Amino acid sequence: MIKQHYQLLIGLVNQGFNILTPFIVTIIGLKYIDAVSGSIWLIFLSMVVLINLLDFGLSPTIIRNVSYVVGGARKLAKNGLDDIEFYDSIDFSLLSRLVLDIKKIYRVLTLIGLVIIGWLGSVYFYSIAPESLKIEALASWGIFAVGLLMNLYYLYYTPLLCGFGVIQDSYKANILGRICWLLFTGGAILLSPSILTFSLSFLLSVIVNRIFIKHLYQRHKYVAQLNNNLPQKESTIPYIAHNAVKLGTVSLGSFLISRSTVLIAGASLPLVVAGQYTFSLQVYMALLAVGNVFVTVKVPILSQQILQNNKSAMKKLIIQILTFSLGLYLFGFVLFYFLQSYIISIFHSNVTFLDSGFLLLLAVVYLLELNHTICATILTTANKVPFVKPSLVSGILIVLISYLLMKFTTTGVLGLIIAQGLIQLLYNNWKWPCCVYKDYIR
Repeated sequence: MIKQHYQLLIGLVNQGFNILTPFIVTIIGLKYIDAVSGSIWLIFLSMVVLINLLDFGLSPTIIRNVSYVVGGARKLAKNGLDDIEFYDSIDFSLLSRLVLDIKKIYRVLTLIGLVIIGWLGSVYFYSIAPESLKIEALASWGIFAVGLLMNLYYLYYTPLLCGFGVIQDSYKANILGRICWLLFTGGAILLSPSILTFSLSFLLSVIVNRIFIKHLYQRHKYVAQLNNNLPQKESTIPYIAHNAVKLGTVSLGSFLISRSTVLIAGASLPLVVAGQYTFSLQVYMALLAVGNVFVTVKVPILSQQILQNNKSAMKKLIIQILTFSLGLYLFGFVLFYFLQSYIISIFHSNVTFLDSGFLLLLAVVYLLELNHTICATILTTANKVPFVKPSLVSGILIVLISYLLMKFTTTGVLGLIIAQGLIQLLYNNWKWPCCVYKDYIR
């Protein structure tokens, strides 16, 4: 029984560490640094999502295409699956070409990230930090940014391992990195707690994570085979890029939807209030991550069922995914809601969560967000991405309305929540669940 559900179990453990580690790092850190420094640190942590943005839709595209090649595909398709022929053996020359092209793409993305994270990030944090903290904030962001860029440069290991069918190896590496982050942060607290030493702790944990995941990747049987096969001449980049660009645009939209409000809050609200909003949002991002575990693990299986046009199996699996994921999110929120005041009092944090009314409103917004995100992921298993424009348009509208509410009204945090909730409710919250119901469940 345990062996049968091993990937799911270790996936849940992994997401448990994804939740608990940043939360523990944050709440213990906020006990030892003042509220203003703590708010800056919270915004640092919220920028980890920039990696997903700069990944630009590559990870899910890589997972699908590697899965196709491992499944016996002799060529790739830009859209749909009708043109792909499958055999009983793996074409390692095609797989070798695919891996080389993936590495090349991530090198380019890291250079782009250097400009966005290194330069624009530095300008932003220098502008919002009070005069007495500007130098420390800039130096800390520089260290933190190196960790982010290193994460991006070696990010391809995770989707490759997932495509190979051993996503649990990437989970193991992430768990080790998270444990090291806790240990290094504990050392920083003992020696000299500050956003500078906390950033250094993050960087060191990234180094440990990437060394270990590289080791796990290189020992895989397919990698040994790749070294013995010359890559095919035809580039796979056009096939990767076709849907990756679409998903990347969706990632940009998702960033604007879920994270732009943090930047707007930092620039428009008092830093302490912005810290409360960011601290609360961190919990919901963690709950969304946990809610997405099951669909991530089941994507390869669902892709195969769609290839085989096994409608009854697809319907059963999709219902399982939605029931389990939404139930897990609700359980996590209820637990957080009733324990949040105790958490603050026990740890004596200098930054608190938002008021209970705001937390309930955010819970509804992100429940709907999780539901339509899972449905959108399910739709991509057919190698199609129908939600590019809606995601981007929604993100732009949320940024625009949030900015206008912050500048011309006194709604404060409520304005940020309303902007996201209403715009998503207009289209995305209902459109993609309806598509999944129509195509796979009805």
